[in-house]
Amino acid sequence: MRLSIAALLLLLASCLSPGHGILEANYTTLKCRCSGMVSGVIHPSFIEQIQVRYRGNGCPKDEVLISTKNKKIVCVNPQAKWLQIVLKLLRSKTMSSTVTAPVSKRRTTST
Repeated sequence: MRLSIAALLLLLASCLSPGHGILEANYTTLKCRCSGMVSGVIHPSFIEQIQVRYRGNGCPKDEVLISTKNKKIVCVNPQAKWLQIVLKLLRSKTMSSTVTAPVSKRRTTST
């Protein structure tokens, strides 16, 4: 009886042990979204969204995820020269396009 309780407690303890410590020891975590990166250039006309994820929250590296118009998510090297050019163009485009508020004209009545 005592042996079965001890075996049950040992089994329970082994099920509750965190695997997270093993992952941290190998510098790999489950919080990184990119396992591999694309080396090729993605034309800006195919890009729907760019998401930049900085290191932290369990991931030791910066990641850039690009959502394409055909609904694929691609990881690219954050240091890629073409990506830096695209990001610079997008920043300048958003800075130059400003939204103007509509102006209503007041009507004055002459009496």
